Amino acid sequence: MRPAAQTFCLLFLAMCGRVAAFPVTELVDAAGRLQPPALGCATCAPLALQIRSTTAALRDAQLCEFFSFCDGDQGSLITYDFNLPQIRAQDRCTRISFHKETCLRAIATGLQKYHPLLLSAETSIVSSNDQMIWMRSSSWRLSELIMHQLNVEFGISDVGESELEVSVSDLVSKTDWNRQVNVHVILRDFTRFMEKASRAVRFMRQ
Repeated sequence: MRPAAQTFCLLFLAMCGRVAAFPVTELVDAAGRLQPPALGCATCAPLALQIRSTTAALRDAQLCEFFSFCDGDQGSLITYDFNLPQIRAQDRCTRISFHKETCLRAIATGLQKYHPLLLSAETSIVSSNDQMIWMRSSSWRLSELIMHQLNVEFGISDVGESELEVSVSDLVSKTDWNRQVNVHVILRDFTRFMEKASRAVRFMRQ
């Protein structure tokens, strides 16, 4: 055997020995089945940012189309406040006080609370209905991804049910004006929520 071929064979056998010695027990569960790799939240940041941008565009379009506030001025609509979910200081979602488990729980809970509200707003926005459907379904997808991350890292599979400060029934109105005011407040407050949520999700990867 030529010296070069002999050297190659020795190297190949050495590599095979290393592979055979590699511990694989950590990849096998108690039943002897291979464990699936944990899915990360790699798509959470771009998805959250896209949801925030879409929600802000829907908010501005509705202001212009229905209330004729096309310059961004919300006028008297600022006085309407339904105490919808927001990310607070105690949720620890800022760069200085960021705490992954606490923050992700707050984001997941808020997204789940907004889901029925977004569904009610969806029926009142005809011109941008496709965008509303995408935004609502994407928000639910984001909550699923974050819940998966909580489950993988912290063993949390349920953030718990809590009563909405404002129920969907409270937002039902017989007049078109009041319905559109409700839609505006939902889009306005959800935009604020997603602005903080999209920033916080980026902190996870830093």
